[in-house]
Amino acid sequence: MRKHYIDNLRTLTVLLLFPYHIFMVYNNWGERWYIHGKDLWFPSFFIDICSMWMMPLLFTVAGISSRYALERRSAGEYAKERVNKLLVPLIFGILLVVPIQSYIAGVYFNGGAGYLDFFTKFTDLSGYDGAFTPGHLWFILFLFVISMVCLPFMALYKQKGKGTLGDNTPFICVILLGLLPCIGSMLKIGGKSPTENLAYFLLGYFFLTGDKLLEKLEKYRWLLLGLSVAYALFMKYVLKGEFFEAACWLLILTMLGWGRRHLNFSGRIPAYLSKSSFGAYLFHQSWIVVTAFFIFKLTDKTALQIPLTFLSAISLTYLTYELCRRPPVTRWMFGLKK
Repeated sequence: MRKHYIDNLRTLTVLLLFPYHIFMVYNNWGERWYIHGKDLWFPSFFIDICSMWMMPLLFTVAGISSRYALERRSAGEYAKERVNKLLVPLIFGILLVVPIQSYIAGVYFNGGAGYLDFFTKFTDLSGYDGAFTPGHLWFILFLFVISMVCLPFMALYKQKGKGTLGDNTPFICVILLGLLPCIGSMLKIGGKSPTENLAYFLLGYFFLTGDKLLEKLEKYRWLLLGLSVAYALFMKYVLKGEFFEAACWLLILTMLGWGRRHLNFSGRIPAYLSKSSFGAYLFHQSWIVVTAFFIFKLTDKTALQIPLTFLSAISLTYLTYELCRRPPVTRWMFGLKK
């Protein structure tokens, strides 16, 4: 049976990226992003809360989905699918979707930019100065590399007919597995950690597909929620951010438990949002940057900027998705479902 709550958790996370990246415009910790408005407390607080779990959850869910995918596909079929669904959209996304973000950053902060700067200028990979960046597509890049690196081990594990490790692991040990992303976070590239996200992917693949463990996560969801909140506060105010990734892991377990309880449903709207989630991820940030840039020219009132940017960006994102998923060429270029 398809676990709809996995799809719905992924969908909700992607939808939250709209306010998340709109609020990045108003962060109060000095990151100028591609454009920058007023320094505001609530958007920054929202980002702090969401950043603890959003991308780790997406990597974990990708690991879970890979386990299910390899149950139905050979290793070769899985690799071919990863190329078509991740590598090809990554290439065309970097060529056609991301450059506008860096161009607008150059215009907004420097008063001018050349569109070709994106392909010829290399600095810190943020793109905030008009230079090259993978932008938000770093997730797709990391996921493709992680999938390919892990494929031989996943295929060997499948060949040996091993079951999920989570069902036979004591619950306290499952919680302590959050130390693995902590160790992985020591390596960072451009502010992102491939080894930390590798840990989340592998934890999803090897531990979070067994029904026994998932039943425990649902059963102890209140306990996990309490532990997550308590540890997050302890981490923030006592440890000052140390072992941050362990809090991420607790939140992921909590969301899987609550999701299994309350999000295991489908329908026309959830099915559409699930099918379009990859396209929404691919296009959303560029439209946020573009719409915010022009809305800033129309009004300097934050109370108008935020809702106008949200409505414009989400409408244009799904319009772009609908236009691109119909022709076979663009559907292939951006890895979209028909």
